[in-house]
Amino acid sequence: MDRFRILLAGVLVCLVVFLVFAFLRAVRGPRMADRILGINMLGSLSTAAIAVLAVLLDQSWLLDVCLIYCMISFLAVVVLAKVSIASHKEGEEEDV
Repeated sequence: MDRFRILLAGVLVCLVVFLVFAFLRAVRGPRMADRILGINMLGSLSTAAIAVLAVLLDQSWLLDVCLIYCMISFLAVVVLAKVSIASHKEGEEEDV
């Protein structure tokens, strides 16, 4: 059982490192699509980290938080994509 906890802690550390890289992609861009992809990756990795933390701490209520956070993250990415598409179409209409 102790090896399992060490494995979960290692997975959690890896997820945090990946979260930092996803945050850098979301901030630096260079295109809006890269930023949206970075934000989506932040949500996915955060969800995975919360799920691993729930197993590590043996707290089942964290899985409920994980599911709610996943739904909110999905909706945020959909809204950002919609806004991005709308602003891109406006830019094309002004060029014509």
